[in-house]
Amino acid sequence: MVILGWIHMLLLLLLTNRRVMAAWTPSHAPGVCAMRGQCATSGFVKLPCVDNGPATEPSDSLREQLVATCGAMFESGPVCCDGAQWNDLVEQVKRAEPIIMSCPACWRNFLQFWCSFTCSPDQSTFVNITRASQKDDAWVVEETQYWVGDSFGTGFYNSCKDIKFGSSNGYAMDFIGGGATNWLDMLRYMGMKRPLLGSPIQIDFPSLQDQPAQDMVRLDQEAAPCSSGDYRCACVDCESACPVLPPTPHESECHVGALRCWSFAMVTTYGAILLLVALWFVLQRPPAWLSQWLRGHAVDYDQYEPVALTEEPDTITDDDQASEDDNDDMLLDPDHTPRHYWLNTTLQKWFYRQGLFCAQHPWLVIVASLFTVMLCSSGWSHFAVERDPINLWVSPTSQALADKRHFDTHFSPFYRTTQLFVVANDDQPVLTTEHLEHLFDLESEIRSLASDKHGVKLQDVCFHPNGDACIVQSVTGYWQGDKDMFDPSSWKDDLDLCTSQPSLCLPEFQQPLKPQMLLGGYEAEKYLTAKALVVTFVLANSLDEQHIVKAQDWERSLLSHVLSVVNDRPEWQQVRISYSTESSLEQELNKSSNTDAGTVVISYVVMFLYASLALGKWSRGRRWLVESKFSLGICGILIVIFSVSSSVGLFSLTGRKTTLIIAEVIPFLVLAVGVDNIFILCHEFRRRQEQGDVIEQAAAKTLGKMGPSILLSSLSETIAFGLGSMVSMPAVSSFALVAALAVFIDFVLQVTCFVSCMVLDAQRAQSHRADCFPCVRVQEVDTFEDKDGWIDMVWKQGFVPMVLHPGARWTICLGFLGLWMANLALVPRLPLGLDQRIALPSDSYLVPYFNDLDRYFNVGPPVYFVVQNANLTSHEVQPQVCGRFPGCNDTSLANVLEQERKRPQVSYIGEPTSVWLDDFLQWLSPSVGCCRKQRGKTPLTLCGPWDDDDQCEPCYPDWSITDMDSFPQGSTFLDLFSIWINMAPDEDCPLGGKAAYGDAVVVSPDSIDTSHFRTFHTPLRSQNDFIRAFAASHRIADELSTSLQMQVYPYSVFYVFFEQYAEIVPMAFQLLGCAVAAIFLVTTALLGSLRCGAIVMLVVGMILTDVVGTMVLWDISLNAVSLVNLVICVGISVEFCCHIARGFMVASGSLLSRSRQSLQEVGSSVFSGITLTKFAGIVVLAFTRSKIFEIYYFRMYLSIVIYGALHGLILLPVLLGLAGGKGMSILSDFDQEGIVHHQGLLTEDRDSFDQVLITDMPSATRQ
Repeated sequence: MVILGWIHMLLLLLLTNRRVMAAWTPSHAPGVCAMRGQCATSGFVKLPCVDNGPATEPSDSLREQLVATCGAMFESGPVCCDGAQWNDLVEQVKRAEPIIMSCPACWRNFLQFWCSFTCSPDQSTFVNITRASQKDDAWVVEETQYWVGDSFGTGFYNSCKDIKFGSSNGYAMDFIGGGATNWLDMLRYMGMKRPLLGSPIQIDFPSLQDQPAQDMVRLDQEAAPCSSGDYRCACVDCESACPVLPPTPHESECHVGALRCWSFAMVTTYGAILLLVALWFVLQRPPAWLSQWLRGHAVDYDQYEPVALTEEPDTITDDDQASEDDNDDMLLDPDHTPRHYWLNTTLQKWFYRQGLFCAQHPWLVIVASLFTVMLCSSGWSHFAVERDPINLWVSPTSQALADKRHFDTHFSPFYRTTQLFVVANDDQPVLTTEHLEHLFDLESEIRSLASDKHGVKLQDVCFHPNGDACIVQSVTGYWQGDKDMFDPSSWKDDLDLCTSQPSLCLPEFQQPLKPQMLLGGYEAEKYLTAKALVVTFVLANSLDEQHIVKAQDWERSLLSHVLSVVNDRPEWQQVRISYSTESSLEQELNKSSNTDAGTVVISYVVMFLYASLALGKWSRGRRWLVESKFSLGICGILIVIFSVSSSVGLFSLTGRKTTLIIAEVIPFLVLAVGVDNIFILCHEFRRRQEQGDVIEQAAAKTLGKMGPSILLSSLSETIAFGLGSMVSMPAVSSFALVAALAVFIDFVLQVTCFVSCMVLDAQRAQSHRADCFPCVRVQEVDTFEDKDGWIDMVWKQGFVPMVLHPGARWTICLGFLGLWMANLALVPRLPLGLDQRIALPSDSYLVPYFNDLDRYFNVGPPVYFVVQNANLTSHEVQPQVCGRFPGCNDTSLANVLEQERKRPQVSYIGEPTSVWLDDFLQWLSPSVGCCRKQRGKTPLTLCGPWDDDDQCEPCYPDWSITDMDSFPQGSTFLDLFSIWINMAPDEDCPLGGKAAYGDAVVVSPDSIDTSHFRTFHTPLRSQNDFIRAFAASHRIADELSTSLQMQVYPYSVFYVFFEQYAEIVPMAFQLLGCAVAAIFLVTTALLGSLRCGAIVMLVVGMILTDVVGTMVLWDISLNAVSLVNLVICVGISVEFCCHIARGFMVASGSLLSRSRQSLQEVGSSVFSGITLTKFAGIVVLAFTRSKIFEIYYFRMYLSIVIYGALHGLILLPVLLGLAGGKGMSILSDFDQEGIVHHQGLLTEDRDSFDQVLITDMPSATRQ
């Protein structure tokens, strides 16, 4: 019975409590409250009382405050709040005022929302108490329901969602709504119970699907719109109030089906050409049915008796037809008649006499050459390598460089960054308790690390704008970087709170940490699923060299002692850590050059060995020891080295630094040019000897015949490269100048020193002395009949007849035309840029870092819009820059940048702009309460946050958000600005300017003429993104400069390197076009034939186009490195073409016959000289560890050599055989005075066009 009694009492108590709970808000009616007054405190927060009684009339002072703050709705009638409750409400909403007051509509709706909740006389109709607790004989509200209608909620949210909080480059919605994307989420965030910065009670907001209780309705007042009316907001804070920017010009891509229009045009053009050629062939030799049809429609000739005058065409063989064509060419076409050309004769005389002198005085020539080389190479004492990327790739007259120098001088150089990515190995979420604890330990170790040389720590070199706290952007900053504040049991809740409201979890440096800067690889905003942690240590940068030295010392110590070994530590076995410091890239690029030096040397050695061995004749037995030309090949290679040494020495004498491109590329280029000339001289010299000429005469005649050809190639290349020195990019201009010098010096040494070496080697062979060991005399052995080598045999008997076969010539032309048009169709798709990963060794630790940066880092680089020569202390200028006030111009800098941010696919701007003028003027607002001065004190002394209001007054009481003229100007502006810029932001006043704008403004004694406004690019993942971002920011700055009549320029740390891509395409056309034009002029002048010069220019242009098209297929971008290689392409193409072209010009016979002679006599030298030599060296480059060598040297050089050989040895002879033009005199002999004799010269009688055969007539008698 006792137990039953206790149960009865317990049930009675529960029923009593249920009746009490049901009675918290039993009445829902107009004029009735749900809560009123304050009954208890929770910590420092006062809680309201449950009060379902009628609303009461307020005191006069309370009504006055209600009307002033909440509006006319409280001018009369009762209310549901008292004075103490009202004062507490005012204190809480004031915290949001600095964040949202820039938009009057949002601020108005915000006040209306909370005024209605707290003081509305109809409170019980939309507020329902759902939970309360009893304290001190009173029921205290713990949880309520606040029923809000969709119309008001949507209007409230829309008026606030675009407001920017400038100092953090974020949105006010991040602070007041937790980054909400709809009105219900915003209200629920504001109603969440949180200590200090949240609601004192839990306020629930039922969704629209929920139905309110009987007699309850949703609060659905009219919300003030931000785009119109008395509460209109500035454009920067209200998208609907913004003007629409004009569309930007963009490149439209034209397509026909799946093909681009340009590609389609190439395909259709080539198809049309094939059709026309096929039609022409059909009409030339119609088939039987077509002939019969044509005869059927022709004039009737039946009355005539057909008479056979010759054999049927079908019985004529191809060879007979070719021979007949040749004879017809010689007999009927005067264009094929050789003629005297004075320049050619003059050059031959000169080179004959020079060759004779070198042959008669070999040691004098060699010693004089060596002395000249030593004299030129003396400049090596001034030799220095330029390693600064800016001095390499940026023109001294670059506007981006001038902007960088202005920015560095007036503000400060951009920060140095050390960055880490912690990535899970199994592609799983990286956020675990263990990983976070280890991250705390790693950061602590980095902070305490002292550098090896100077003993500096992070604190000594870091960037700390707000006190002594270093800027370290890490997820650990949500716990102040202190492991003791990290709770393993609740860290996930903490992280959710901090990522949704970064301002609640400020790190030591007191700036909000955006989660996208700390985490990567997450889906939507599910940050706990992040696959990467990002840690960034921001180091100060300076123009002071000593500071940079200390920072580099700390970075090197960090790499060697921590980062290089961190992945080997057991606590990090489940993750990998990629990392980079500010100095890492330069160190790794230098390491790459050192690593590839061996590969480059091996490549050169292979080419040297091949050239040295291929010059000689391979004979049987001991005869090979004599006829080997290895030592002569070594002499030729040494001449190449001497020419490079001399050119670099002369270049260094000018005081300019050389580049690694010169060291890596110039020997390759000069070797390509030099080896070809060496082979041509040696082969011609051997032929002369085999014809019985003595050594001196053979050498003189060799140079007399081949000297003009070598001059043609060398002069063309020297002029072409010399034109490249006019390019403003230092790396390209210095390369072009050194290349021109090297090619010219190589030419001079080859036609002097090498000729003497060739004579000495011939004398050695004549004396039967062993090659390389001239002191050893080889016993004479039986001589064998000289025969062509297998290359010459295959060349003359197989290759040449096949290429020049009558049936093959048109096929070759059409095939090369198709190849050229196919590559031409690809040219517009050539990408620009140079990925940093390509320039690094494949095993560099920076490669995974750059991969992680692209994949996981979700913030683009910062961009600053710098305004010059605009005094922002004047009322005339302020509206042109500001954006937070209704009086700002619609097209002000802030408003335009905000509109550009809304089209990131065009502007590449991804964050709101930090406008210091807006934050400063807001800081002055009396309602914000950040700038309060003590009454009656001079000079101005600020009040602290706890000073009595009676002792303080606003710094600038005349301030009005709707009147720009109410803002300070002149000296008053500067006085107040000096206070603001030195005030650190804190919880009471987040608008302090020290942390965000400490280095953003240049203050003059009486004005502020220069300052910058910071925003961020969208994440830039590719080189094309960087190039387009550069172009977009400069477009915006130019438009602002024009519209605002101010000097505005954009600056980002990467701009100085990407300006080249705004000019590289026209620069490439100008450089390569001038080079090809120079080749045409030189070739035409030295060959005396406009048609031959045009054909050489055409072939060189086709080679160049094909190489560019292949760059697209092989994913080779256009940049300074590839542009240098394209210049080399022009030079090497000349080598493939000019010797064959000159051989054609001096040959006799018909066009086809001369083409055949040239290809037989010179083509094999070109093939065995430049083609095989280059190919042997290029193959070695395929094994390099560096991507830049594989892509920009192996791939490009391979395509250059292949296309050059195909065009020079196949297409060029065919074109010359079809339309080569008149030839020049046939050289056969020289006398001791250097007089050129002509044999078998056909000349033309201009009066009768009869042809006269002139035999053995000296040129002197003809003049």
